[in-house]
Amino acid sequence: MVTLFGNLESGNVHKVQMILRRVGVPFRRVDVAQTKGEPRSRAFLQLNPIGKIPAVLLEDGDVLSESGAILYYFAHDTPLWPRDLRSQTEVLRWMFFEQYSHEPTLSVIRYLTHYVEEPQRYAEQVRQLLPKARHALAVMERCLERSPWIAADGGTVADYALYPYTRVAGESGFDLAEFPAVTRWLARVEALPEFLPMGVDGAVETVGFAAYFSSS
Repeated sequence: MVTLFGNLESGNVHKVQMILRRVGVPFRRVDVAQTKGEPRSRAFLQLNPIGKIPAVLLEDGDVLSESGAILYYFAHDTPLWPRDLRSQTEVLRWMFFEQYSHEPTLSVIRYLTHYVEEPQRYAEQVRQLLPKARHALAVMERCLERSPWIAADGGTVADYALYPYTRVAGESGFDLAEFPAVTRWLARVEALPEFLPMGVDGAVETVGFAAYFSSS
C-alpha cells in the first residue's frame, strides 16, 4: 500500500490526500509533526533527504517528494492532467504560482500565527507577508471572474494545488467574502468526485511517527 508521510494541518499534505482519494489509490498515513521537528529527524531524512512533508513511499520502495511533483505523478493519464501541451503549460503556470506566490505567503502567515511558540515574535514578518498574500488571492479572483476553473475548462491538478491554503485563508487573516469568485470556485472544487475536506484523514490506516520508524 502507498504510504503518505505528513500531518492533517498541512495544506501541502492535504493536496496529496485529495489526489489519492480522487484517483482511487488507498493509502496509509504516517503522522509527521513539523512542530516537533520530525521532518528533520535522522529517520525521516533517510526517507526524504529534503526534510519536508509530504513524502510518499510507493509499494516498490520508491519515494516521491514535493507536493506538486506528487500531484503530477498521480494525476498523469487522468482527466486532471490535460492532454495538449498548451493546457499542460497553463496548469504548470498556476502550480508554479501556487508554490512561489501563494503558498509562501498564505501558508507561512497561517503557520506563524497559529503553530509557533510566541507568535508575537513574528508579527513583523506576518505584516510584510499580508499584502503579498492579498495580491495572490486577487490574482486568483481575476482569473476566476473569467473562468470557473483555474487553468482549463474543468478541474485539474492546478485547482487541487491551490485549494487547501485558499480554503483556510481565514486562518491567515483574510475574509473570503472579499473574493466572491474565489468563494464560488471553492464550492466547485468541493463538488468534485471523491472530494476530501481540509483536515479530514482519508487514510485507510494512520500510524504515529515513532511507531512507524521503530518498526521499519
